Amino acid sequence: MDNKIFVELIFILSILIMVFLIMRRPFFYIRLINRKIKIDTYIIGALFAPFLIIIFGFLNYSQILGGLGGQGSLNPFGVLVLFLSMVFMSIYLDITGFFEYFARIALKFSKNNGKILFFSFYFVISFLTIFTSNDIVILTFTPFIYYFTKNAKIDPVPYLIAEFFAANTWSIMLYIGNPTNIVLATAFQIDFLEYFKWMFLPAVAAGLVNLMLLYLVFRKRIQINVKQLEVIHPADALTDKIGAILGVIVLFSCIIFLAIAPYFSIDLWLVSFGFAIGLLIILVIRDSYARVIRKNMNKDMFKVTKTLRRMPVGIIPFVLAMFISVEALRIYGVTTDLGNFFKDIIGQSMVSSVFLFGFSSAFLANILNNIPMTVAYVPIIQVSASSLSLPAIFATVIGSNLGANITPLGALAGIMWISILKNKNINFSFKEFIKYGLIITPLTLLICLGVLAFEFFIF
Repeated sequence: MDNKIFVELIFILSILIMVFLIMRRPFFYIRLINRKIKIDTYIIGALFAPFLIIIFGFLNYSQILGGLGGQGSLNPFGVLVLFLSMVFMSIYLDITGFFEYFARIALKFSKNNGKILFFSFYFVISFLTIFTSNDIVILTFTPFIYYFTKNAKIDPVPYLIAEFFAANTWSIMLYIGNPTNIVLATAFQIDFLEYFKWMFLPAVAAGLVNLMLLYLVFRKRIQINVKQLEVIHPADALTDKIGAILGVIVLFSCIIFLAIAPYFSIDLWLVSFGFAIGLLIILVIRDSYARVIRKNMNKDMFKVTKTLRRMPVGIIPFVLAMFISVEALRIYGVTTDLGNFFKDIIGQSMVSSVFLFGFSSAFLANILNNIPMTVAYVPIIQVSASSLSLPAIFATVIGSNLGANITPLGALAGIMWISILKNKNINFSFKEFIKYGLIITPLTLLICLGVLAFEFFIF
């Protein structure tokens, strides 16, 4: 058996271990001196392949550094910095009560009507996802929806599913909506505005179809009167009104600069990192000032530590491990073989390229998880779709986002989402999720890819 087959088997085994660990237990704690440290099990599965690849000598030192350095325009560290910088700004906004403020607006607008509440939540979550991050929106709104539906004594499932599907659908629209978008756009040097130009209409089409199907599935379960718990004052959700305004200004300024940065030949990760560091400095100054002048201090007023503690630092070893694994697959010709296989199928057909990459990436996201799938698709697209790279890239973006709505294993947010529901004792199984995913996602994916193909046909 040659090394190529060994590398393939190691990669497959790593994915199987990761899935097994996630299914058994999403995370565990280890005690270090007097402190408990939370370890996400998906990280262990991801590190398994690089560990064996290094132990058996399938990659040498320079090849490992090559995998971490990326190929061509794909810079793993740039991807991580861009994603984590945007997440930092989103987490800070959440801590100020910004997201709960919008959630309360949705509740107030619904006027005790379950159907209006359903649509209000969907549109609020969609709007916030476009400009922040699907992961942050999901992790923020899930506990909120749980507590509200529990106290109101209504079925939480329609609202939780609508929240999850909305976040993973509208994240398609902007470069910053999902780390998979960042990976692909960075790898192929697609700037912020070009990305938005092609993905606006497919995102809108997917979002509307998604909403229509969600309503048809849950229409009987949301036609209820919602128990009024208390007088709703959205502004009460803002624990730091000045901080929320500051966060919004920084975030939207960053988005504007991301749009114009390519015209000045500035890397996007530098832009996001600059704004994140700027916000961090402002917060350190605010916190320091508060400590100096205030005698009776509430720990909740200090935002720097709270924000940093919520940062998803586990994604760093996860993504870097996947880059090393994919580098091994590239060096031993596995991704080249897959690229040639795809090339034989699509030929010179733009339509075939869109639908093949779109459906295959959505399917494989639920086997590999959407981040490693996306990293692996970069060299596959380079080999198979040199003359049709843009359709293949954007189709893969769509598949990586919508694929997360088929099973909870399609994205890290799905794994964490299911974990939250288990901790809240919500009786919602993988099987039930897959049932809704298969009812709603294939048609949403088909129409979204159809709109993308139509754009390339017309323009």
